[in-house]
Amino acid sequence: MRLVVNIPTYNEKENIEEIIKKVLAQQKNLKGMDLHVLISDSHSLDGTADIVKKISQINPHVHYLDVKERGLGVGLIKGHRYAVDKFKADILAQMDGDLSHDPATLPVMVEYIKKGYDLVNGSRLMPGGKNLLGWHRRLFTRGSALYCKLAWGTFGISEYTTSYRVFTKKLFEKINLSKIPWRSKTYIIQPAFLYAAIAADAKICEVPVIFTDRKKGYSKAKIVAYTIDVLKFGLKARLVRSKTFLKFLTVGTSSYFSNAIVLGLLNRGQIYSFTVFDKPLLSNIPTFEQASKLLFLNLDRLFVSSIISIELSIIFNFIFHDNWTFKSRSHEGSVFLRFAKFNLSSIGSPIIQLASILISVRVFNLHEQIGLAIGVIIGLFFNYFVNILWIWKAREHLAPAKVQA
Repeated sequence: MRLVVNIPTYNEKENIEEIIKKVLAQQKNLKGMDLHVLISDSHSLDGTADIVKKISQINPHVHYLDVKERGLGVGLIKGHRYAVDKFKADILAQMDGDLSHDPATLPVMVEYIKKGYDLVNGSRLMPGGKNLLGWHRRLFTRGSALYCKLAWGTFGISEYTTSYRVFTKKLFEKINLSKIPWRSKTYIIQPAFLYAAIAADAKICEVPVIFTDRKKGYSKAKIVAYTIDVLKFGLKARLVRSKTFLKFLTVGTSSYFSNAIVLGLLNRGQIYSFTVFDKPLLSNIPTFEQASKLLFLNLDRLFVSSIISIELSIIFNFIFHDNWTFKSRSHEGSVFLRFAKFNLSSIGSPIIQLASILISVRVFNLHEQIGLAIGVIIGLFFNYFVNILWIWKAREHLAPAKVQA
């Protein structure tokens, strides 16, 4: 298998030779791997290109690519694309060119790729990891991680802004690059690529890494601009995720009205206070006083009407959730299996609605529509989380396994 380590650079003449040597030194720990180093340079003006080209003339495992455009994302994406197209890479790796990342961790990360993971994330924030940058950079890393967790809803990931990653060619080709701001001049490519990997259904794990500050050269990080980009990207991700909940609310609202209409027609012949029929559609079923009992339940008109209207609303909900609300999420099993699971998972909400209707009418002497409305609201959030966690699961791995090196 061929492993290409992509190192994006801009003016790294003081570090580039040493980082190349350290990466190539890991060949002894990468049994069965054909290790190559690709320097994707943003048209450095300090002589970085001359150093790399000189090394590449001696060592056929070192390569230089002038991406011409400035930007970390440009170097990463164009470099990975070049590694796949030109060198037929099976595994892609990336790390910084300023010696902040220890290449000794590379074999550990590759081992998890061999075990079936699609992406291995180097984390400074998990047990065993360390961030040895200045306090303001450490604050940014932790603040970004917390913000991304909340905005993305990915609480199983600890590190979002790391540039030390290893992933498969298959994942890279699966990712929709048009959704990633990889031409940005900030480092937003780092969290954005991770988000795209999650959206591409990547199996992700993390290994601890120690991030040291550069000893030579100067940092190109623009923390203020980077922070703004992270905030903007997180907001965009949150809005995309919120669309699902808005769809859920729309279907739920429509379902409530259909439920209310059916309940009113069956039990009273009315739609709310508007009379539609001279008598209820279930007028042949006795009211509470004359109804027979089954254990502790009165099988009266209100009870039967409630059961029918609730089940019809469940069918309505399932059809629209399966074909609209959760259309982009996983549809495991047959439609009949999902419908059975939906009925089973929805049992809590109908019980809440039924109890609310009966209590409102028989205890508080309120209109059954008031009880229905209260029951629908209470059961709404319960149903939403059951739906997304069991029936229409997210296609992404939101809680990747964490592994110790």
